[in-house]
Amino acid sequence: MNKFNRLTLAYAATLGLVFIWSIPGTIALRTLLLVAALTLAACCTTHKDWATQRRWPLFPLLALALLTAWLFFQAVFVSAETAWALGELRGQWLTALAAFGLGVLMSKLDKPQASGYSLWTGIALVLSVQAAIAISQSVWHWFMHGRLLYGVVPLTGGRLEMSYIMNILLALLTVDLFFRATEHRALLRIPVSASLTCAALGLTANFLAGSRNGILGTLFLALTMTCLFLIDGRRKLGNSKTILIATALAVGIGLFALASYQADSRWKTFSETAEIAMDIDGNEAWFDPDNHPLPLLSNGEPVEESAYLRIAWLSAGIRLAKDIPYGVGYGRNAFVRVLLRQGYPAKIGHSHSGFIDLLSGAGIPAVALWLIFAAAMLVTGWRSFTRFRSPLGLLLILLVSGHTGRMLIESVNRDHMLQIFFFLIGALLIADASRTAAKASSTEIS
Repeated sequence: MNKFNRLTLAYAATLGLVFIWSIPGTIALRTLLLVAALTLAACCTTHKDWATQRRWPLFPLLALALLTAWLFFQAVFVSAETAWALGELRGQWLTALAAFGLGVLMSKLDKPQASGYSLWTGIALVLSVQAAIAISQSVWHWFMHGRLLYGVVPLTGGRLEMSYIMNILLALLTVDLFFRATEHRALLRIPVSASLTCAALGLTANFLAGSRNGILGTLFLALTMTCLFLIDGRRKLGNSKTILIATALAVGIGLFALASYQADSRWKTFSETAEIAMDIDGNEAWFDPDNHPLPLLSNGEPVEESAYLRIAWLSAGIRLAKDIPYGVGYGRNAFVRVLLRQGYPAKIGHSHSGFIDLLSGAGIPAVALWLIFAAAMLVTGWRSFTRFRSPLGLLLILLVSGHTGRMLIESVNRDHMLQIFFFLIGALLIADASRTAAKASSTEIS
């Protein structure tokens, strides 16, 4: 098999994995595609590809290595459940590191063209197809039953999973459109009309998913990029055009936020629910919701379950970390193991907070090292964007800040979502370091 065929298969396996990652019941297929993509990508890279890597993102890589070392050290020498913790590390963390390695390898194979990057274009198109499928499922439900599917996503099995990949899609498209407007160059190798169409699909699918946290992530992304556009675009487009475009964006953001608020009745009782949820000593539903009734609002109705549980678990996780500062062992259900150890007859799973899961499992050092890792990536992306006008640097900022922010209120650092994140940052860190090194070299020569 010649290199062109191997490269084609490597792209096909990688993009197939991107599609399959978010579909439930495909763990074996994910593993098969991950191994196949890794093997093919490794066969396509040469010594020359690595020899030309004149700059490495050393600080983020060092932070990731230290975090990995602590997780295994804690599992072996601190955790009382070493076998369980090592099993979770093998299935969760090492698989995510393999996805990181795939991102690194694919970044070496993705040769940027004047019209954009093939890998990132492929990822955007795959996620757009998933958005179109989810919308079609909702429309078909309307055709059959007279109403759109809202808050139910058959394709991914849950609104968290759908909103997670849609926010990645929207970050890709936002960076693409931003650079088209301010730098007259693209991240994606598609026409601007196709980029706008994909953005419309992503927004619609995210809205229909009905994830409040996904909507908040979209609004954060939109506000961040609007502010950046006001600061950065003014020099390129002039005051009048910049203000006009920014106003249109602000109106669009406002309408999207208003529609999301009105479509989700849970927002109306959120404030009172949050206040009740903070009182974890005054009720027991938070650790055994099946056998204890939910607390009541002032109007006599039960609190909104999702918000109540998430906030109560967040409060409990922070309190319990004082008693077990080094965790019980890395794992998806470490939070309930902490509760059981502290005498709570808990009958729940994970905490719906990535930080509480990590805090319960691997302790305060793991959370600190994760924050250092995230900060290192943000600094790397910011320097790349501000110094070399790199779209990959800006995309790195958006993905890292979005994922880390969402870890506060969602368990996104587990299973396929952790793998997707590691794949993306692996590709971004290496590709961006290579491109910025080349630009720095050309600047020095000139």
